[in-house]
Amino acid sequence: MSKTAGIVVGVIVVAGALATGGAWYTGTRLEGVLRDSIDKANAQINGSLGRDNKMSVELTSLERGTFSSVAHYSLKIHDENLSEGNKDVVFQFVDHIEHGPIPFSRLKKLNLVPVMALSRFELEKTEMTEKWYAVTKGVAPLHGDVVVGYDRAVAGNLQLTPLEIKDAGNTVNFSGLNLNFEGTAEAEKIKAVGNLDNLVLDIIGEDQPMKIEFKGMTFDTGGTKGKSGFYLGHTNVKFDNLSVEAAGTPPVVLKNFANTNLMQEEGGNLAGQINYDIGMISFNGNDIGSASMAWKFSNFDVTATQALYQLYQTKIMPQQQAAALAERPFELNLSKADQDWLNAELEKLLAGKPHVELSKLGLKTANGESHMSLAVDLADPGKLDQQESSADLGKNAISQLDAKLVLSKPMMKDLSILQAKFTLGDQLDAKTMNEQGDAAADMVAGMATALQIAKVEGDNVVSSLHYAANIVDFNGEKMPLEQFINNVTSKVGQLGGSGEAAE
Repeated sequence: MSKTAGIVVGVIVVAGALATGGAWYTGTRLEGVLRDSIDKANAQINGSLGRDNKMSVELTSLERGTFSSVAHYSLKIHDENLSEGNKDVVFQFVDHIEHGPIPFSRLKKLNLVPVMALSRFELEKTEMTEKWYAVTKGVAPLHGDVVVGYDRAVAGNLQLTPLEIKDAGNTVNFSGLNLNFEGTAEAEKIKAVGNLDNLVLDIIGEDQPMKIEFKGMTFDTGGTKGKSGFYLGHTNVKFDNLSVEAAGTPPVVLKNFANTNLMQEEGGNLAGQINYDIGMISFNGNDIGSASMAWKFSNFDVTATQALYQLYQTKIMPQQQAAALAERPFELNLSKADQDWLNAELEKLLAGKPHVELSKLGLKTANGESHMSLAVDLADPGKLDQQESSADLGKNAISQLDAKLVLSKPMMKDLSILQAKFTLGDQLDAKTMNEQGDAAADMVAGMATALQIAKVEGDNVVSSLHYAANIVDFNGEKMPLEQFINNVTSKVGQLGGSGEAAE
């Protein structure tokens, strides 16, 4: 044997010994790591669920080997809407874990970066899931893999298997879901990207058959946990097409839908943006136009927001769920201590002077665009239980308000023509529909100016309002708040009288 060959053999022997030792060491640490991760996951899961709805993960067994181990978990869900006879819904998972530092499946791919473990998990076939297995033709309906680093950071993939269900005339056709994710040890940073090609629900129903179809959905989120405990970052959801069709109603289609969200912390306060965009809305086969909505908020005190969120989870949400289950109207009942807690946190929130803004709510048709905006700056009204009335509270809590509405006459004409096509079909010719569209837009403009609630500026009907220091500026006319309220009440009465006269 040459000297070089001897060195190579020596390196292989040493490397093998080190790998075996590292795998053995990983195996001895594995159970503690798993139980610690499960405890933290359970705490985080139940921190986001209501009191009566619980979900928990349990390590039921661990068969530990030198190079690999097999773990079994149970996922228990207690939900009044899912559970029968107050029993938990239980799903069983099996997890095949390859020990580090170099799991064999990674070694085969020449991926030599050391990791603690590589996990391949799947939903097991049980009495609870056997029907699910049947429609996926024996393939695990839910499965995935996770790589765990020695710093306990994770990166993995989760998949829901495609399926088609036909039962009593109802059909579910699902193309499957693919989700890639990663996160740090304490989930201080997270990232997830997923996609779903197609989902069709064709439900007969007892009263109203309905068909819903999603196409081309993508999901992208990422964030860092801030001092507030909330995740700061972005979430984007998009889909190419969403169609809804119910018996007796025309189909509605939303094309190129996008929802984007951004959360930030600024000087101990929360700020964020929420945007919705629809490339095209179609009704009964006719394209109406595009739509958008954008919200902004800022100066939300972190501790007050956390406390109010906790109060909602523990006190308000359970009452909402109970009311929905009993099919009765929701009425909030709080003890004096809870009401005092609510008041104290609301006072703290308002002291930070939050800003809430609907920066745009718009609809754009072929020939025009209408939109509105609303911005509110809140103020510290003092002690809430010392306000003489809800009207006084509202007046004291609003520092400034700005609102503007722009109605496009060409847009109103477009909508009038579409309505005529839907209700009358081919009974009207294009010229008549155009004339009626012009008349409808002119009628709205004329009524708005006659009631002095808007002005006509070119092709737009415009109304604006500014409020501050108990003074309202409505379309350029300034008046005290009380006078403005009386004027609005009077105009509403006029509109009611007009409707009765029309009848």
